[in-house]
Amino acid sequence: MKFLERGLKMLLVSSYPPRECGLATFSNDLLNAVNNVFGNTVPIEICALQNEKDSYRYGEEVTHILNTTLQKNYREVAEQINERDDIGFVCIQHEFGLFGGDYGSHLLAFLLALNKPVATVFHTVLPKPDKIRKKVVKKIAELSDKIIVLTQKSKELLIKEYEYSEAKIKLIPHGTHTVLWSTKQSLKNKYGFPNNNVLSTFGLLSENKSIETVLYALPEIVKKHPNVIYLIIGKTHPEIIKKEGEKYREKLHSIVNKFQLNKNVIFINAYLPLEELLEYLALSDIYLHQKTLTRLLVAH
Repeated sequence: MKFLERGLKMLLVSSYPPRECGLATFSNDLLNAVNNVFGNTVPIEICALQNEKDSYRYGEEVTHILNTTLQKNYREVAEQINERDDIGFVCIQHEFGLFGGDYGSHLLAFLLALNKPVATVFHTVLPKPDKIRKKVVKKIAELSDKIIVLTQKSKELLIKEYEYSEAKIKLIPHGTHTVLWSTKQSLKNKYGFPNNNVLSTFGLLSENKSIETVLYALPEIVKKHPNVIYLIIGKTHPEIIKKEGEKYREKLHSIVNKFQLNKNVIFINAYLPLEELLEYLALSDIYLHQKTLTRLLVAH
């Protein structure tokens, strides 16, 4: 990257802690990882995404705030960034729910106004897009100098279903924290699951997580393995709470009650500190992530 040779900064555009959001955690982890490896040679600042009614106390690394609900603010912030001679590169962390407009189309105003090199990281690439989603995603990609995806499937979808050029797409796997699996039994003892087979899912709850897929399958599993425990870890996504309250969580509880799974399903309704979350992952025998659950749902 030429901007590194000139000693310029990278600006990361994303939700950011203390906002409770998976992408906020990801971006904070990314900043810390880069700092640990490169130190001050790759300086990073944050442009934090937030809604009009939100108010957070950020760390000093947050130098810009983009109000995602006000369309005019996208151009205003882009122009502020353009005036910064010390910023050489902008990296946008993209999820559809983060940006305003149809399928996050307000982001286009930011990209059109920005005159810095930009890479956009697509954390989710959805199959079978309608015309509007396809148009928005393709335009975001065209206005970016580089597109980064986290999975091979996402790359294939961009090429085949969004008809986007492979030349600008770079696959960089998501990555994860180091987990010491040797501590599994001691952690099971600590959390009260010494003799259980533990399944787990974590993340902010929303309808697209397909957790009900596991709950529908669990009665047959419990018949053969009555000691199975399924941990559903995470609060309901704050944006979902604003729109529909705890509708999805209540749906999951109703399924648990219907199939009499109260002894086998535990809801941990909290946004856990990283250390505690990693302990839950370490004690899990099977971790079920969203893409696995989606495939199960399609197969069913």
